[in-house]
Amino acid sequence: MATVLLDPERKPARRGWASRVLASAMAAALVLTSLPAAADCGGMVLHAHRGAPEHPENSLAGIKAALQGSWDGVEIDLQQLRDGTPVLHHDLQLGRTTSIQNRAVGDLDATAWREVRLKNRKGNLTREAPPFMSDVMASMKTSPKLLNAEIKQAYSNCGVAERTVRAMHEGLPGGQWFLTAIERNHLKCVRQFDPAGYVGLIVLDFQSLAIQEKRVRNPLNLRQPQIDARWMDGLLREVSPPVGLHVDVHTLEAQPNLLSLARERNMPVFTYSLSDDQRHTAVLKKVAAKTQLWPSGAIVDGDPDAFCRAVR
Repeated sequence: MATVLLDPERKPARRGWASRVLASAMAAALVLTSLPAAADCGGMVLHAHRGAPEHPENSLAGIKAALQGSWDGVEIDLQQLRDGTPVLHHDLQLGRTTSIQNRAVGDLDATAWREVRLKNRKGNLTREAPPFMSDVMASMKTSPKLLNAEIKQAYSNCGVAERTVRAMHEGLPGGQWFLTAIERNHLKCVRQFDPAGYVGLIVLDFQSLAIQEKRVRNPLNLRQPQIDARWMDGLLREVSPPVGLHVDVHTLEAQPNLLSLARERNMPVFTYSLSDDQRHTAVLKKVAAKTQLWPSGAIVDGDPDAFCRAVR
């Protein structure tokens, strides 16, 4: 994996910064720390959420556009076909974003996957086929930008992590990638096969999920994740460093001190929002005003320059 060190006292301009660091450091682990509030984008790295927004999510066109744009990296979702081949898809079922209904990724083989077609972000069918992970890595080989890949499928054993890490090492030997997951067991498995690489735990906020879905009568009654020093120390014991947190801004807003706690432990913090970039930037500004800290990075749905202008 690639080494990316953010000096807490440094206040870099965001544009091109991650690319320059990655180009000169390809040997060990990605280490990002929460940064003091600064100009530009607060030193944060910005990743395109499932690719550039004008293309279908998790599409090859969306990933290529993100690599060519001013994002520092691209966030994608990984699942595996019936034979273990890694492909890109977010949901448990295929219907929302593809031409196939009532099927899961694991139900299909490679031949069937090539027949699937993607919907755009408005739900209209396109002619674009969903990519294999190998397609993405072929596009990434000449790019110094980061690939932020989430393992989506439910944990059963370490086979998924082993195949994913092997595919990443073979496809992107330069190391410009890292893996995240909701389930800690996936990360513990990844650590067996990639001892030094950065991994991120995605922390779900069920209160935020319920607000987005609008199906729960009293979503504020749902319990939010409680991320304190003991919780972080437990994660560090279970998944050895470098490991970071990828949290909903709803969680950060409720617990702004998690940035300082993470910084004390040299743990990166990435934020995302289930609503939109407007909500995302509003919370980051509110937290920065209170703590004088920004996250290490953010997963953004829209234009990164607009995101940074809103932060400023």
